[in-house]
Amino acid sequence: MQRLLNNKFVMACLTWLITRFARRPLRLLLPVHFRDSSLWSTDLPTVQLVIGSSREVVQRVLIRGAAQYPKSRVMQPLLCPLIGRGLFASEHPDVATIRRMFIRAIAQVDDQTIVATSERLLDEYRGRWRDEGTLERLPVSSEMSRLTVDIVSECLFRTRFTAAESAEFTLLFFRYQFQASPLRLFPWVGTKVFAPVRQARQMRIAVRMRELMRAQFVTALRDPSSPAASSPFALAVAERERAGESPLSDERLLDEVAVMLLAGHETSASALSWLLRELACDTDLQRRLRQDILQAGETASRAGAETSLVRSVINEVLRLYPPIPLYARDAASSDTLEDTPIRRGAMILVPSWVIHRHASLWDDPGSFKPDRFLSLSASDTSTRFLPFGSGPRACPGSRFAMAEMQALVGGIVRAFQLRPLAGRAAQPLGNLTTRPDREIHVTLDPLAVGDAGGVSSDPPS
Repeated sequence: MQRLLNNKFVMACLTWLITRFARRPLRLLLPVHFRDSSLWSTDLPTVQLVIGSSREVVQRVLIRGAAQYPKSRVMQPLLCPLIGRGLFASEHPDVATIRRMFIRAIAQVDDQTIVATSERLLDEYRGRWRDEGTLERLPVSSEMSRLTVDIVSECLFRTRFTAAESAEFTLLFFRYQFQASPLRLFPWVGTKVFAPVRQARQMRIAVRMRELMRAQFVTALRDPSSPAASSPFALAVAERERAGESPLSDERLLDEVAVMLLAGHETSASALSWLLRELACDTDLQRRLRQDILQAGETASRAGAETSLVRSVINEVLRLYPPIPLYARDAASSDTLEDTPIRRGAMILVPSWVIHRHASLWDDPGSFKPDRFLSLSASDTSTRFLPFGSGPRACPGSRFAMAEMQALVGGIVRAFQLRPLAGRAAQPLGNLTTRPDREIHVTLDPLAVGDAGGVSSDPPS
């Protein structure tokens, strides 16, 4: 049997079968599989695979022992065609300085700027939806992707794609994720995967996406007369070089632009897609959100002030649909987790998808209940709520994403009554993120002034 497993042709067939019959990888990570044990270990032909969901594993792998558990090499062939040597692809030598560069860039954009930009662009998009007649059947996933790409672009680069480019860019990224299935890589960790058709498709998509980013952003960043040259991202790049680091080549700059754009919008776009679907099915929650925002005060609500219910709704969506469903790490040295020996080179998966839905950690974990977060503190959820990761590699853009989502959710529910549309239910794709595997459509009925806090000037449809 071991000889068969070591045969590349047999393993290629096995991998194809796994990918073919498990189109939704998250079905293989059901919380019920971890009911009796929080840690599972098995030997694949080339590596020890460990999946752990306990507090101890989160603390050891993601937080206290993060240096011993670098990002897994299994993600490199999935991400490198698109982001090259960018921050999220690998643990390259200058990762610490690049991470500080990202933190500096994001820190220069305060919440007020994020909120103002989000509200201005939402108003622009709302006008386009009305003019194009898409309010009756709004493609939520596509529109939230385009909107969040534009918000990140304007806040951090002071430039953005044209309407046609943003539509192409987000559609290409959706197609890229369909090609980037991690299931086909797990049995082959440490060896080169031979999947010519899938890899060729993935590369074609990546080449076009990089062309779009190079033309719109890298060229502008290098042009002293462009607003992008004095943007938060450009200033952070310059500060890194003033600190003595070698200048980034155009290709390396493109890598980091790709990380900022893709990671910067995907978390929010994915969460907003699921959130609007949940809201469309719950008119009472929409009413409560409008009242909550109205009670915060008209001036404050227009400025995007946070309300506890808005934040709780966002957190509950992030719990049920964590943008990154699992965190993959490699063991740099031998270790022991929950009395299980971990060999050097083992691949460790910390599945936020499982942790967020585990019955031992959450009451009625499969239900959408935003009110649960009204009474939970950060300390209550530090190792069981990981939408942005945890520890030294936690997402540096979490503050940006939360401010942006709060502004957009507030703006949408105050302007529209959402209604669901019949159709085949979307499921989390689960390849790179939990974005929906198909388009989600909802109807947006404009609210008149005074309708439960609505502020739209559009007449009801």
